[in-house]
Amino acid sequence: MECNYPALDEKSLHRLGEKLARYVAPGVVFCLSGTLGAGKTSLARAIIKSACKITEEIPSPTFTLVQSYEFKGNCEIWHLDLYRLETCEEVLALGLEDAFIDHCCIIEWPDIISDMLPADVIYIHLDFACSNIKQTDASILQDSRRVRIKTSNQKIKSIQI
Repeated sequence: MECNYPALDEKSLHRLGEKLARYVAPGVVFCLSGTLGAGKTSLARAIIKSACKITEEIPSPTFTLVQSYEFKGNCEIWHLDLYRLETCEEVLALGLEDAFIDHCCIIEWPDIISDMLPADVIYIHLDFACSNIKQTDASILQDSRRVRIKTSNQKIKSIQI
């Protein structure tokens, strides 16, 4: 399955996260890639808030590398940011292999572990709809995200927002 969304504003990105939260379960892996500042963390937060019914602010794992959230009993959602890591060994030290089985993982900057990922990953690529916009113009960037979702996960047919 592949879905393309040519231009999503912040509210639409949040609605997409709510739809994706329906697929949170042990063994599900979301891989978020794309341009710095394109909305990976915003989308991850929307998935986590919706799935776990969290109302308070969700911190970014940029410096902690991993944040975990309880989801239905003994399953957790692991939110990882691998931007600062340089080797697979650093990632393995986080306990990610077991998390792939026991928990749901939302991974920002997953390229470093592309060879380790399970088969049914939900790949989500975020980018700016207009590549010639300067990143300093936050008001324009807020309404100009392009999102592509690609997966072989048979449970996901199409996601309408």
